[in-house]
Amino acid sequence: MYSVILTELGIGVFEDEKVLKAFPFSEPVEDYVFVKKGESRLSDLAKFLSDVEKGIEVNDKALLSILKKKSINVQLMSEEDSVKIQSSKPKILETVGFAKDENDAMSKLREFAIALSSSKVSEVSESPDLHIIQAINALDETDKIINTLSSLLREWYGLHFPELDNIIDSINGYSQIVLKGTRDKLSKKIFEEAGFPESKVEMLTLVTEKSRGGDISDANLSIVQTIAKQILELFELRKHLEEHVETEMKNIAPNLSAILGTAVGARILAKAGSLTKLAKMPASTIQVLGAEKALFRSLKTGSQPPKHGLLFQHASVHAAPRWQRGKIARAVAGKAAIGSRVDYHGGGLNSMLLEKLNIRVDEIGKKYVEPPIREIKPEPSRDRFRSEFKKQKGKKRKKFGRR
Repeated sequence: MYSVILTELGIGVFEDEKVLKAFPFSEPVEDYVFVKKGESRLSDLAKFLSDVEKGIEVNDKALLSILKKKSINVQLMSEEDSVKIQSSKPKILETVGFAKDENDAMSKLREFAIALSSSKVSEVSESPDLHIIQAINALDETDKIINTLSSLLREWYGLHFPELDNIIDSINGYSQIVLKGTRDKLSKKIFEEAGFPESKVEMLTLVTEKSRGGDISDANLSIVQTIAKQILELFELRKHLEEHVETEMKNIAPNLSAILGTAVGARILAKAGSLTKLAKMPASTIQVLGAEKALFRSLKTGSQPPKHGLLFQHASVHAAPRWQRGKIARAVAGKAAIGSRVDYHGGGLNSMLLEKLNIRVDEIGKKYVEPPIREIKPEPSRDRFRSEFKKQKGKKRKKFGRR
């Protein structure tokens, strides 16, 4: 009986504990991983074993699969023999010639383990879906910073020009006006260059002349203008991040992007942790991603569970009537679960998923036009409460007796 043993440093062929041939790995980590993935060719080993007439045993399933593809009659070792090989690995490495002695074998195995761990970390770090997660998180944090600075800018510059806050809703336009300086420097031409419509330009010109705000010092104005400049720069960064997320999502997860949209799809992906984890999730879990607190509260208190989490941001769910949102969210989550699995396995864009989702959303809209009528349970009468109280009191007396 021949024994083919896969080790971290190479492959050894034995006949009754005698070494016949050794096939060392030139790059141990890379070659070992290729064998475990079933991607290694092992042509020299296959050529050597092709002339063997005796039975051949191997200690690894991946190696078994590779050799069977090459029409070599092999079988898997018993679990007892595999455990024995694993426990005597340093001695086997020394016998095959992959190490000088057992101490050298232990040292090489330690180096192999460190190198394999490093390669795994590098492989995970290079995963494109993790970069998408970082990009969408950066986008959300940028929105938070913009909102905080916008509130501060409106309050601070509003001391000098309070009427401006009620007229201009866009913080982008508000920041452009702040950069022009004090209100006495503002003119109709400046408002037109900022892109405001004619009706708003006339209003701003009139309000500028009759503003009741106080004066602002040059030092305070300088700081306020710096904040406005930062806001405009953050808007440019946000635009760049948004375009990047959209491009990457369409390349890496085209089906998820088509079903959920790039922004919602990226947030769902970030909440799941990775495309691999999302592909393993059932539709019911995807439906409530982002509503974990409400879900656990319902389990604890017995209240109604949440119907949706981050999926509320989906256009079909958000625009639907209240009583239809749960059903639509369920349909969207189901297609998202299928789409994520197709994306994970690199199946390309499947337009049928979105078409079927749109059909299902239309069916829900037609079937549940009116909200369901809920039955109002009658409140229990006082007599019922009294009888229940007497029953409970009687049970306690029977259990503990009179004192």
